[in-house]
Amino acid sequence: MRDSLNVDIDKIFSGNIIKENSEYIFSYKTQDKNQFISLTMPVREKNYIGINLFPIFEMHLPEGYLLSIIKKHFSKILKTDDFGLLKLTAKNIKTRITYEGVDAYLSDSLSLESLIYPKDENLFDELVNRFALRSSLSGVQPKVLATVEDKATLSLDEYIVKSWGDDYPHLALNEYYCMSVLKKAGVRVPRFYISDDNKLFIMKRFDIKEDRSYLGFEDMCVLQAKQRDDKYEGSYEAIAKSIKIFVSPRHRKNALRQLFKMVVINSMVKNGDGHLKNFGLVYDGYEDINIAPAYDVVCTTMYIKKDIPALSLLGSKKWWNKKLLFRFALESCELTNKDTNKLYDECVIAIKEVSLEVQKDMKSYSNQEKIFLEELLEIFSNENSV
Repeated sequence: MRDSLNVDIDKIFSGNIIKENSEYIFSYKTQDKNQFISLTMPVREKNYIGINLFPIFEMHLPEGYLLSIIKKHFSKILKTDDFGLLKLTAKNIKTRITYEGVDAYLSDSLSLESLIYPKDENLFDELVNRFALRSSLSGVQPKVLATVEDKATLSLDEYIVKSWGDDYPHLALNEYYCMSVLKKAGVRVPRFYISDDNKLFIMKRFDIKEDRSYLGFEDMCVLQAKQRDDKYEGSYEAIAKSIKIFVSPRHRKNALRQLFKMVVINSMVKNGDGHLKNFGLVYDGYEDINIAPAYDVVCTTMYIKKDIPALSLLGSKKWWNKKLLFRFALESCELTNKDTNKLYDECVIAIKEVSLEVQKDMKSYSNQEKIFLEELLEIFSNENSV
C-alpha cells in the first residue's frame, strides 16, 4: 500500500511524504536550502525514512478532545491512523507548511466581541461544530481554532479558544491568571483574553506575521526527534541545550533568560504539564530563530493535588527549591548570579501583583469561582517556598 501528500513551504512545492507499507518516506524535490520542512530535516538528496510519522508532521495532528470528535465523525468512512488524520486535516493546516493539491477552506468568521461577551452558553459546542476539522491543534484540553474578525480593522485573525469540562473546573480562569503572571514577569506571551462569563480562554496565534504569511514553529518534541507520546520524557536541561543549538546567536541570551523565567513560574504556579510540546521555537528562516512565546500554563495541582513536574530538572521530578533553580540558571542557561537574582525577583513580584489583581477581581465572581480562586491564591502565596 502506498499513499502520499505533496508538501509546500510558504506555498512553494518542497517535497512529498509517502507512506509505503509500514514506512514513512520524505523526499525533497527542491535544492533550495530555505525550503526545509524542519530545522531537524535540512534539504538533502537522500530520503528521510522512518517507521513513525515524522515529528514535524505529527505536531499538527489533533489530540485528546478534538481527536475524539473527529474519530467519532469519520472513523467509519476513513482511516484515522496518523497518516489518515494528516490527509483528513491537511487542507486546513495553515502554517508555514501547507499541502499541495488540497483546497483551502473559506472560513466563516466570528467577531472577537462575540467570544469575549458570549450570549449563548453553548458557544463552545457551536465552535466545535464549525471549526473542529479546521483545528490542527495538539493537546488534550478541549480547544478549537476559530477565525475571528477585528471590527476595528476588519482584519481576520486566528484565535485558539479553550473550554473546560467537569474534570477541570474553572480552567479558563486558571490559565488566564497563570498567563498573567508570565506577562507581568516580562515573558513574551501571545495576546490573550477571558470571556465575560469566565468559561472561555481566548489566545491569538503567535505564528502569523502582519502580512498574513507564517512563521515557522516547532515544539521541543520535533526539535528533539521525539514522538508526541514521548512528550513527558526529557528534561529542562535538554530544552536549554536545544535553544543553544538552534536559536540565532543574537536571540540566544534572551531566549535562555526567558526559559529560566518560564521554568521558575511553572514551579511557582505548580504547572505539572510543562512538557516538551509546551515549549518551542519560532523562526523566519535559518537566520532568525527564537524561543516561542509562552503558552499553555496552568496550575495543575488544583486538579491533581500531588502532581509533579512534567520534565526533570537536575535529575528530579519533585518541585524544585530556589537553590536548584539557580543552579539550572548558572549551569544550563549560562546566566550570571546577578542576572539570576534579578530574573527570579521579577517572577516573585509578578506573582504577587497578579495575586492582588485576583483579590480585586473576586468581588464580581460567583461563590464557586471565589472558592476556586482562594485555593489558587494559596498556591501563589507559597512562591517563597520555591
